[in-house]
Amino acid sequence: MRLTITLRGTDRAVILPLHYQQYLQGLIYHSLSDEAFAYFLHERGFRKEKRSFKLFTFSRLFGEHYIQYDAKTITFVDSIQWHIGTVLPELTQQLGEYLLLQPYVKIGDQHVIIERVETEKRAIEQCEIEIDMLSPMTVYSTYETVDGKKKTQFFDPNDEVFPHLMERNFHNKYEAYYGVPPSDRLLIEPVDVRKNDRIVTSFKGFYITAWKGRYKLISSPENLTFLYRVGIGGRNSQGFGMFRIANRK
Repeated sequence: MRLTITLRGTDRAVILPLHYQQYLQGLIYHSLSDEAFAYFLHERGFRKEKRSFKLFTFSRLFGEHYIQYDAKTITFVDSIQWHIGTVLPELTQQLGEYLLLQPYVKIGDQHVIIERVETEKRAIEQCEIEIDMLSPMTVYSTYETVDGKKKTQFFDPNDEVFPHLMERNFHNKYEAYYGVPPSDRLLIEPVDVRKNDRIVTSFKGFYITAWKGRYKLISSPENLTFLYRVGIGGRNSQGFGMFRIANRK
């Protein structure tokens, strides 16, 4: 399921740091009324070997805005839209109830008013879709150098290992949730990805390279619906990999 939340500042404008994803993630965790579920989701998640998956994702904030590069802030001047997706009904229910019952919520140190909360229960029926990113996708590999330091290498959509890592990430997420591997493959290929679709952002001090753009996904409708809800690629619960179905001309 997905939630679309319309927000506005208490004095209309909302000023946030350019790298604001951690504040959105914090709002999601803070909204959970079931302490046991909140602890499980935050501390453990769904496991596949050593990997942990939270199985939710969220978009960037959308709305009229301007950026102050010297102050490293973004100012939203009117209403803001924010999308959240998950395969977990507990998360949707608790987050929706929290947002509807609060007079306002905090994003960082900014008070924002919830104007509207809309739900969407969409099941994808096709085996092939084109997608646009609502938050950039990232895929990477972490390895240890000869001197014992850990390094993270991010891959771009034209790298030959990119589709293989994306498919492996999907398999791990699917098996972590359902307990069995998916029966169909996932194929991904870039359709319209340009140099300015490359995004370098920071999450709690760690720099991440991610990509916007348009892509084609091919798999079973069940698998595509799963990805529509939880996001594609890595770091979904940090605000990466959420997409919408593209409008074909």
